[in-house]
Amino acid sequence: MNEYKTIQTEYLRPSRTIETVLVSYKNLSEVFFVYNYEGISFRLFKTHLELITFFQNKSECNFHFNTENELDIFLNEVKLSA
Repeated sequence: MNEYKTIQTEYLRPSRTIETVLVSYKNLSEVFFVYNYEGISFRLFKTHLELITFFQNKSECNFHFNTENELDIFLNEVKLSA
């Protein structure tokens, strides 16, 4: 099971944030970016560029969660690359 922790939180508005999350397992680790829209929608991005493109073009992202619990389950189980 992965471990994860928020290493930075940027507030766009009081109820909208971008969190930088470090996910690690043994000697592997990856950084993800999570856009939290008012606690009712969570979008996860694997790169900073994907995050920027989402806001510039209103493009869709590959990972969308309706609850924080769904996001937590994903982060616990996501396969990390070497």
